[in-house]
Amino acid sequence: MYLEPIRKRRSPGEDPSTRMRLAVLAVGVLLLFGVLVSRLWFLQILSGDEFTAQANNQRLRTVLVQAPRGVIYDRNLDPLVVNRAGLSVGILPMDLRSPEIVIPRLAAVLGIPEEDIRSKLDKAGQDKYRVVIIKEDVPENPVVSYLLEHSLEFPGVRVEKSYLREYPREALATHILGYVGEASTKDLEKEQFQTLKGGAVVGKDGVEAVYDSMLRGVDGTRTVEVDAAGVPKRMIQEIQPLPGSNLVLTIDNRLQAVAREALINAIKQARTDGFANSAAGVIVALDPRNGEVLAMTSHPDYDPSLWVGGISSEAYQALKDPQRHNPLFDRATKGLYPAASTFKPFVAATALRKNLIDWTQIYSDPGTFKRDGHVWRDWMPKGHGDVNLVEALAESCDVYFYNLGSKFYDQKGPVLQDGLREFGFGRRTGIDLPDEYAGQVPDSEWKKKNGKTDVDRIWKPGDDVNLAIGQGDLLVTPLQLAVAFAGIANGGDILVPRVARQITDSSGNVTKQFEAEVRSHVDFEAEDLDAIRRGLKMVTGDPTGTAYGAFRGFPIAVVGKTGTAEKKPGDDYAWFMGYAPANDPEILVVALIEQGGHGSSIAAPAVRKVLEAYFNTESSAPAQVDATE
Repeated sequence: MYLEPIRKRRSPGEDPSTRMRLAVLAVGVLLLFGVLVSRLWFLQILSGDEFTAQANNQRLRTVLVQAPRGVIYDRNLDPLVVNRAGLSVGILPMDLRSPEIVIPRLAAVLGIPEEDIRSKLDKAGQDKYRVVIIKEDVPENPVVSYLLEHSLEFPGVRVEKSYLREYPREALATHILGYVGEASTKDLEKEQFQTLKGGAVVGKDGVEAVYDSMLRGVDGTRTVEVDAAGVPKRMIQEIQPLPGSNLVLTIDNRLQAVAREALINAIKQARTDGFANSAAGVIVALDPRNGEVLAMTSHPDYDPSLWVGGISSEAYQALKDPQRHNPLFDRATKGLYPAASTFKPFVAATALRKNLIDWTQIYSDPGTFKRDGHVWRDWMPKGHGDVNLVEALAESCDVYFYNLGSKFYDQKGPVLQDGLREFGFGRRTGIDLPDEYAGQVPDSEWKKKNGKTDVDRIWKPGDDVNLAIGQGDLLVTPLQLAVAFAGIANGGDILVPRVARQITDSSGNVTKQFEAEVRSHVDFEAEDLDAIRRGLKMVTGDPTGTAYGAFRGFPIAVVGKTGTAEKKPGDDYAWFMGYAPANDPEILVVALIEQGGHGSSIAAPAVRKVLEAYFNTESSAPAQVDATE
């Protein structure tokens, strides 16, 4: 028998295939362990701060605490715009649950359309951590009380304290003050609002807009811990807001009230005199020594408190109704009008300064002026006879200035226009109010660009003739006229008008004082300036003057000029400008009554009312003034 030798049994570890499988398994375990470790390292080390922040965002809520805007005062520190505490209702998007239920429910409680709420939330964009204000100035009872009592039914709805603008004075300088409102998407694109977020309250017009960065202040923050339902549990941190600076205006509120009343009464008088379409106008009063605006009222105006809490679309549309004659429009800085005879002093000054005439130059006025087959008529049909410059200004002799216009046409280049622009016509005055208009001084280049036909593009003698009496294509604002006239009052300084006088802190300390700014200077020969002033003084102080009836008995000498402007197809516009005292001017006033008829009988009495208030003189003005020019 054959016996095979016994084979030696191998251990599993000695098997090559087994070793390979164990090695692969070990590598796999190590790889899995490495992935797990790296993921834990990524989550805990690299992304730890991010996830901690996300967790805190779920646990903590930080909301802005609105800073109170600065108070706006008149020059005597009489408050014109103040703050009052109010309550606002908003929504924190990250806590808003079941919006299809909550939004209709909230709309019913607030009494606003659902679409208004959805629109505000859409405008908020992706910022889910900011309370979106839905309605301001919400009454505590019953609205706020109801929301607080039923807070579980309104997840995400928040009640916030806020500051609202309030206007304690009846005589408002509406177009100067402006109003505030929530910053729009377009607002936030502007450079001055780059640091703000949606929902911020900013100035929208007037000084509220121009000095917004000073008035706005710095918002604070409040961080609270909330539970899973978003209900506040405890305060974590609070940073108090910094109130805005206060603004002291140059406006005298008492004088502003008088100017507003005088303007309204002038419009009523115009209607009584048969000018039924008269419904609007302007009065501007400034200090010709430094450009400070003492009063400026444009009628019709509006109530800025309409914007408190957010203006309704119905109220806004009502303000834009043409039947209301555009109360949002500031006629003082944006109204464009032919200057009529109020322009004559500047035409006279240019003729004297360019040595075209001297003040003794005589022109005969038979009631008409003729050139190249065209006839222009004087406002006085029989004419004024032989007059020099002083008499022509006092009596507002059209024919005298027709002659000057014709003489200017015969010069080389836009001599008249260049002289008028030195007084500031055709450019913005630079007042610290938004969107001022520049006006228009037409010349041959302007006509080439704007004429509709080849004939219309030719500058003719009649263009300078009409310009010399403030008509034709000339357009000025009432403020421009006031600034130019101040140049005659103060000896040639063309000032930058302003409505801001001081910036103060919350304790009343002056942090900025606004100083007078001279933009340019018009040089006069003393004799020429004296002649112009004498003629304008006769306007109010001599029986031959066109405003003598309106200023008869006034105890202070007034230098002034009437104007009656044609602006077809409407009725004539009534102008008057005047300053006093004649030898040491302190105040200058310009009045314009749209479609009011005659400057002598409508605008001049309104200016007298303002001067009476400024000088505290008793009124002895006649009840009815006969029209001249």
